[in-house]
Formats: sequence, structure tokens, C-alpha cells
Amino acid sequence: MAVSKMSKLTLIAQQGYSEQILSAVQGFQGVEIRDLFEQTVSNDWVEKYFYEVEPLASQDTLTKIDHQLEQITHAIRFVEHHGSSREKGIHLKRQQATLRKLEETFDESVLLSELESIQELESLFSEVRSKQENLHEQESLLQKWQSLDFLPKDYSLHSTKCFLGTADASIWELFDQQLKEKQIHSEVIYSDDHIVNFVLLYLRAEQAEVQELARQFSITAFTYNYSRLPKTELTAIQREIIELVEENKRLARLIGQKKSVIENLETAEEVLLARKNRWLIHDRFIKDDKLFLLQGWIETENFKTFEDFVGNLIGSENLYLEIEEPTSVEITEEIPTKLKNHTLVKPFEMLTEMYSLPKYHEVDPTPWFMPFYFVFFGMMVADAGYGALMLIGTTVALRTILPRGMERFMRFFQILAVPTIMWGLIYNSFFGFSLGYTPILSTSEDVISILVLSIIFGVIQIFIGLGLAARENIKAKNYLGAVSDGFAWQGIMIGAIIGGAGKMLLNSQPLFMIGVGLAGLSALLIIITPMLQSKSKIKGLAKGAYNLYGITSYIGDLVSYTRLMALGISGGSIAAAFNMLVGYMPPIARFSVGILLMLALHGLNIFLSLLSAYVHGARLQYVEFFGKFYEGGGRAFRPLKSEEKYVNIEQEK
Repeated sequence: MAVSKMSKLTLIAQQGYSEQILSAVQGFQGVEIRDLFEQTVSNDWVEKYFYEVEPLASQDTLTKIDHQLEQITHAIRFVEHHGSSREKGIHLKRQQATLRKLEETFDESVLLSELESIQELESLFSEVRSKQENLHEQESLLQKWQSLDFLPKDYSLHSTKCFLGTADASIWELFDQQLKEKQIHSEVIYSDDHIVNFVLLYLRAEQAEVQELARQFSITAFTYNYSRLPKTELTAIQREIIELVEENKRLARLIGQKKSVIENLETAEEVLLARKNRWLIHDRFIKDDKLFLLQGWIETENFKTFEDFVGNLIGSENLYLEIEEPTSVEITEEIPTKLKNHTLVKPFEMLTEMYSLPKYHEVDPTPWFMPFYFVFFGMMVADAGYGALMLIGTTVALRTILPRGMERFMRFFQILAVPTIMWGLIYNSFFGFSLGYTPILSTSEDVISILVLSIIFGVIQIFIGLGLAARENIKAKNYLGAVSDGFAWQGIMIGAIIGGAGKMLLNSQPLFMIGVGLAGLSALLIIITPMLQSKSKIKGLAKGAYNLYGITSYIGDLVSYTRLMALGISGGSIAAAFNMLVGYMPPIARFSVGILLMLALHGLNIFLSLLSAYVHGARLQYVEFFGKFYEGGGRAFRPLKSEEKYVNIEQEK
């Protein structure tokens, strides 16, 4: 498989069909809309023939949709957080549906009515909360004045005055002493470690002295504005608080009943998100009072399906459709990349995407590295028990409808469970235990054999990478580059293998000489080829010599593959050590604490083993393999589609 062949789609219709067509394009999920107002060579005709047409202003509509989405999110959060726990919240269960079916269930008037109802409940709830907070503040204040058994206004006579205040507890004794010296009557109403609330009775003639003392000791004056005594007022406030608590419970039940509409709100949110995505591209196509014209990228093989789909929807006589081959400029600067691989290979595309997608004219590395990653991952985890757990867990998870990204991730590890089990059987490891037979490869006795096997895998992968480099150069008609970047290096590797086999394994001098000769000739080609490509023979010779010096990096690449042996042995050894540790425990501890310890330790080892295999397996592809032939830098194909926040949208056909 390879990069999908793309074509440029042009669609022309009457303006009245525009929204219907856009909805169909979004439901089809296979067309990326081009920006016709972007200044490119391919869009010169827009300025020539449609110079009066301006991009559509869609900000008002987007603002309205964003506001509705915010209202939905806020309403769901409010109902979940403040609704009674007796009512069960029904969330939208992830399902598969077409966009058309989803939009048919959406009624904007019903949505607005539900949102208004929830907003009214929220307003009442906020009002009750505000009253409660206010009453609690009054309660807290009056509790510190409830010993006051008279109303201050009744004691403010013509000749006397009453002063209520609060002093810091640390200065009260000194302040009280000053009051006694001036023969001003004081009475403590409330005191704790921090404050003292008090009452002063004094003659009006002494008011200036009292005010000066209050200033010196930073006394806070308190004005009692209630018409009843604090104790009576406090009782009334507490009664009102109890009533508000009951009202709060009633509102919580009413809010909880709204949990039944969360599913509908989430469906509406999915539809609105789809509409938002449509409106976000309204400034990319041409639309006036008569004409609707858009262009986009589509997989060439899907054009007929799309033509039939849109034609059946609005009538083929009501639109014009055509596709054309992308120009060389479009291939270089604009055309997107969409990978197309077998079902077993497709989950591995996420590793390619993490690195960089291939350019449109470049080879897709996914099917080439997939078999190696498959083998390498299993070799690094190498435990049949861990693999069985992976297989069971991912299979169970895939029986439900998962988000697209999570589904691909699960399929990825479901496939990798197979080599993990296979290598576990080769190493005779099942959760670190032996299965009772002689292993094909023993991690304790066959370390050198496993090391050699790791390097052999590395040689094979690097050899294939060099072959791909040669193929890419041939495709670009750079035949000398195919020799210097691919075939010559392959020749050195083959020569080294033949020479090594002749010298160390077969004790054959002729075979050894053939290998040396082939390697030497290949090395000479690496030096000479740049001389043939360069105008300056001296610079070409220097470049060729520098390229040949790169043979040291190949040695480093092969050494990198020894991690296959190291990680495979270490993971199994750690698992066996955990088993041994628990095995030393007394029987009672072994079958109680030991079980929990085994679960925790093996859980940690599984996590670390999978993480290490995932990361190091990817590193071998990115550095040792991709470095031989792959450039990347492609732009991902982004068709007009929905967000799929709650629903997996099926492609309409």
C-alpha cells in the first residue's frame, strides 16, 4: 500500500443548494475544502472571474453557535454538580450514526426551551444560595452579640450615649484599664482568643474622650440596626435558614430531574459542533446570490461514490462535478497526504504520524516498518502472560464503541499482543514463571545467540531501508544517487557478510576474498559517484570520502539493535525476581499480602515493559530505519467532518 492518489474536485451548483451540499460533504467525510481566496498559482482564475466576490462573513453565526455550545456545557455541568444524587444522570452512550440521522433528531426550539428551563432553575438556585450566604453572615455576626439584652437606641438619651465596639483581644486589658481610670462603664458581650465585643455607657460630655480612646486602641465601632434584640433576631434568622435549606433541597430535586435531558443536550452539542465546522470553512468557497462553487481534495477512487451520493441527494442535474490531476506546483506546495494500508497495518500509521507524514510523492514507510516493529515489540516484552493480558484487555475494550483515536490505539496493542505471546513462548516466560519445557532460546544461557539475532534483524531492516532509498532515487530519475545512497551501501553489507562467513564460519579463503572485493568495490562507488555528480572533482572526491566515513554510523546503528536483547532479558528477569521475592514469604503472607504484592509488582513491570518497548521500538524505526531513506514533511489530509465528541459519525454513501 502507499499514499492515496488524490484529485482536485470542483463542484458548481445553484446558491440555494449550498447548505445542503456542505452538509452532504461533511457527512461523506472524504473531501478537504480548498481555500479559493488564498493567493496561489492554482487560484489565479478566482481573481480574474470572481473579483467582485468576497469571502463570506460568518462571524455572527459562529458567535451564536459558540454561545449555544457554552450554554450546553454550562447547563450539563450545573445539572451534574447541583442536581440531587437520587436521580441518575444519563449521558449519551457512544454510538455510530450518520450525520444526517443525527441532525434529523435535532430540534433547536426544544434545545432552547430546555436551556431556558435549566437557566431558570439556576437563577432560583443562585438566589437561594445568595440568601443563605447573607443569612449565615448575619448569624455569625449576631452570635457574637446575642448576650446584648437591650437595644442601643433606647439608651441613647439626652445626657448619655451608648457605644458598641470590637477590640483586639491582645489590647483589651489595657483598654479596659483606661476605661476604669476614666470611670466609663463597660460590659463585655463576647470574647475569644482574637476579639472582644463590648458596650460602653458614658455621658455625652465624655464623647470626645471615648472617641480618642477608640482611635488610640484601633477600636472598630459596631452599629446595631435591627429593631429586635440580637437573640430574638438570631432565632428568626436561623428559622429562615432552615426554610432555605428545605427550598434548596426542593430545587436540587428539580435540578436532578433535568439529568434525564443530559443525553439530549450532548446530542445537540454534537450537531452544533458539526455545524460550527461547516461555518468555519464558509470563507473558503465562492458564493453569491446565484452561484455556489467550491474546490477540494478527494481520493481519486472515491470520486464516483461521492458523485452518486451528492447526485442522489439533490439531483445530478442540479450540479456540476469534475476532478482533475494535481499540477506539479500543487503536488509540491498544497496537496495533502492520506495513507492507505491494510487493516493490520493501519493502526501503525500513528507511529508514522508521530514522526511526520510522507510527502505526496514519497513512499509510505508504514507497511515497511510494521513487520519489524511487530517483531521488535514482542522481543522486548517477551512474556506470554503479559501478552495474554494485552490480548484479553484490548479485545474486551474493542467490543464497545470507542472514540476513533482510542479504538486505533487499542487495535495497535491488540496486534502487538500476538508477538508478545510468541516471544514469551520462545523464551518460556509466563508472568516470569517457566511453563515447564525447554525454551527455544534461554534468556540465561543463550544471551549471545539472542544478541546475534538482534543484530541480524537490524542488518535486515537497514538493508531494506537502503533498498527503499535506491528505489526513491530511481523514481526521481537520480540513478547515481540510487547507487551512492542505496546499492553501494548494500554492497558493503553483503560483502562484509560474505567475507565474515568465509573467514569465521566456512574457513573459505576464496569466499573471504569475494566478500572483501565486493565491499571494496562498493566503497569505491561511494567515493566516485559524488565526483561524477559534481562539477568540481575535488569537491566530489571530498564529499565521497566524507560519505564513506559514515560507515561508522552504521556500526552505531547495529549496536542500537542490541536493545532488543537487553530489554527482553531484563523484563523477564525482573518478573522472575518478583516471583522469587514473594516465594520466600511464609505461606500465610504469600497467599494474602503476597497476592497483592504480585499484582502491584507485575502491574508496574507490565507498564514499564510496554512503555519501553513502545518507545525503543519507535526509536529504532525513526533513527536507524527512517534515516536511510525517509524525509517526511507531508501535510495531513483533513476532510470536512464532525468533531465526534460523543458519536462516531459513519461515512454516508
